[in-house]
Amino acid sequence: MTGDVVANDVVVVGAGHGGTQVATALRRLGWVGRLTLVDADPWMPYQRPPLSKELLGDAKDLAALAFHPPEHYDDSSIDLRLGDAVVKIDRTDRHVVLESGDRLEYDHLVLALGSRPRELPFPTHGLSGIHTLHDAHDAEALRGSLGSARSALIVGAGFIGLELASVLRHHGVKVTVVEVAADILSAALTAETATFLRRRHEADGVNFRFGSSVRLVKGAHGSVRSVVLDSEEEIPCDVVVVGIGTLANDDLAASASIVVDNGIVVDTTFRTSDPRVSAIGDCVRFPGPRGLLRVTSVQNAFDAATHVARRLAGRDAGPVPVPWFWTDQAGVKVQMAGFPGGHDRIEVLGYPDEERFSVRRYREDRLVGGEAVGWPKEHLAVRREMARILG
Repeated sequence: MTGDVVANDVVVVGAGHGGTQVATALRRLGWVGRLTLVDADPWMPYQRPPLSKELLGDAKDLAALAFHPPEHYDDSSIDLRLGDAVVKIDRTDRHVVLESGDRLEYDHLVLALGSRPRELPFPTHGLSGIHTLHDAHDAEALRGSLGSARSALIVGAGFIGLELASVLRHHGVKVTVVEVAADILSAALTAETATFLRRRHEADGVNFRFGSSVRLVKGAHGSVRSVVLDSEEEIPCDVVVVGIGTLANDDLAASASIVVDNGIVVDTTFRTSDPRVSAIGDCVRFPGPRGLLRVTSVQNAFDAATHVARRLAGRDAGPVPVPWFWTDQAGVKVQMAGFPGGHDRIEVLGYPDEERFSVRRYREDRLVGGEAVGWPKEHLAVRREMARILG
């Protein structure tokens, strides 16, 4: 697949993993046009995964999580605009308008807008100690609440919630996870891998309430003290963390009449309905085996960003990236590749009792994904085979 060869101005909106990679990869590929990277946050672009995997436990300084030192952007001739949100896209005259009133013209626009946490599904009455964990501000606020916490309740047994549960248990905090589904990560993992992880968490002392939701939060002196479930069970806690998924930040695209559908709709090359606008990362939905899907992972954003950069630099963009993801929790590393669900049979390889196994997923004898626990070589093998299938 040949590239678009954009000669002059590229504007990238969003300086997360995807947006920063687009800008950096363009320069590494020798692209010499004017390049602007814009983000509403004031912080230097930084890594998000350590917020749940490391930052809380190790109290790392945010500067240590930066993708690059400040001089990288100057040395690479990347105009970095921080703390100044894009508020409008004018597709007719091909420019964006910033909150400051500045206008940035583009020949090609890349939207790496990310996502936002789903709203709390229960009343909070303005109580402190109720958190999400999505960005550096959230992480600092949560760390402050955990200083004297003895018990935490996590709403949602997704990746963020379970990674955080592992960190909190490591630091001696009593943890209860409330989940409406019948098991952890039911939409992302096979039952075999999910059961293995749940048992590991339970062995670490994590308590689960499945098939339950939070009905009410109670507090005292302005701080949370307990939650009441729909079963009427009341669970004492000092901190509540809500991790029930995210929503794509697609409002900016929608306001510019770019097609959205619970995310910015793109094709397999990450072009939107406007060929002069690409979109990558958590904000997009792209074609999968069973229709449009949204993959919210750092690796997906990074790979899509590299693909787009190669296309814009006039290079062969290569095959469609294989979605993949990894998580550290309950003392093990789990690596996933491919598309969740959509399989009609599985194949278990390795030794689950020795914490080194994989589950390959097939549909009509076609590999559609795999999960590897403590087995990096098997994970890479699945990715290679899927790349060959998709390519």
